[in-house]
Amino acid sequence: MRVLAADNVQIGVLTRIEALNLAKEQGVDLVEVAPKAVPPVAKLIEFNKYLYQLAKKEKSELKGRTEVKEVKIGLFMAENDLGRMVERVQDFLKKNHQVKISLWLKGRQLDKKQDARVFMQTFIQRASFAKIVSEPVMQGKVMRAVITFDKDKKNEKAQSNKIEKA
Repeated sequence: MRVLAADNVQIGVLTRIEALNLAKEQGVDLVEVAPKAVPPVAKLIEFNKYLYQLAKKEKSELKGRTEVKEVKIGLFMAENDLGRMVERVQDFLKKNHQVKISLWLKGRQLDKKQDARVFMQTFIQRASFAKIVSEPVMQGKVMRAVITFDKDKKNEKAQSNKIEKA
């Protein structure tokens, strides 16, 4: 079994009994890190500290990830419904999610693709602090666009508010 110290310095290849005795002498636990490796790898570390390091590593991996949320809208939506969808998009953007906006066209609406493109652009403009990741594109009967949170627009708006107050 390959044995590592707590700071990942390799101690050497020891038998299981020798590794357990070494752990007992140092007053720490022997934690098997990679059981499928040849030879298996174990670490001399306190078990709670090892669990903490694993949780910290997992949390940092999740931190950079963003989810893609989808919002479905129609070309002839009522103003209240549209406002509610804009609020939902803004909530997603504030939580640093990307938002996929899907504009569904049915029947004769398929002839109004230019109107749909204009509608999609105005919808994106109403969602404050939005930056377009992918432009609106027709995919069959659906026009899709992806937006994300734009920190630059937020900073510009904050600076303009400071100037107005002064």
